[in-house]
Amino acid sequence: MTQVVGRPSPGDGIPEQIADAIRERTLLEPVAGVVLGSGLSEAVDEMRSVATDEGVEFSYAELPGFPPPTVAGHAGRLWLGEVRGRGLAVFQGRVHFYEGHGMPMASLTSRVSAELGARTMVLTAATGALDPTIEAGSLVILRDHLNLIGTNPLLGWRMPDGSPPFVDVSAVYDRELAEAALASARSDLGEPGGRHVGEGVYAALSGPSYETPAETRMLSDHGATVVGMSTVPEAVVARALGMRVLGIAFATNAAGVEVTHDEVLAASKAAAGTIGRVVVDLIERL
Repeated sequence: MTQVVGRPSPGDGIPEQIADAIRERTLLEPVAGVVLGSGLSEAVDEMRSVATDEGVEFSYAELPGFPPPTVAGHAGRLWLGEVRGRGLAVFQGRVHFYEGHGMPMASLTSRVSAELGARTMVLTAATGALDPTIEAGSLVILRDHLNLIGTNPLLGWRMPDGSPPFVDVSAVYDRELAEAALASARSDLGEPGGRHVGEGVYAALSGPSYETPAETRMLSDHGATVVGMSTVPEAVVARALGMRVLGIAFATNAAGVEVTHDEVLAASKAAAGTIGRVVVDLIERL
């Protein structure tokens, strides 16, 4: 359970413990970690349908130190399998800052993936649309983000020599993967029924309350395209760990209007298949 030389860490040792537990059942080394957000867990079915074998699945409760999910629409399971000759670690649900966990837990999916050997993170999330041209049901490939959670995901982390991790975040989201994801999603959707694929900026708030109309206007004025309550901790930490990042947001609704979590989950199910197929399509680039 020793830290890899050169990587920053909060020093809690949890990813190492989880990786040890996983390796007791499989030695598969994933090329990428994939995080499926609210209502998007069914995307794993697309990956499993073309997998070499059944792979190995864990509930989060089986992984030491991994908090069980408390949010509906997060299955709380990790599947590791081989797809088109490449290993994947697919997290069906994530840990949120608004659940009362600190940032080290909110970025746990990236930390575990890196510990298992993955060099890429694919982060998906259900979001509210801020741009009026983004209709409900659209996919948005992330180009950048605004961290408005109120704290930095690397607060308190240290490099092996004890210094703070001054990580360059001028290009958090990988341009090559973003371009490939745009092309793949547009091909899969074919622009049916007004749904479309765009690109934009993700604004991350702490949650769990949704945005007020005034907050929605502020976020839009600051250049945000979609808004959510996750993704940024995992993305920043992934970059700190030397990983490439692909962000895929699903717009479930217009932000600043009345919405329930059940409505978000229902809308997300429509995007799960497309997201799963995009990951399969990109597997050789991960």
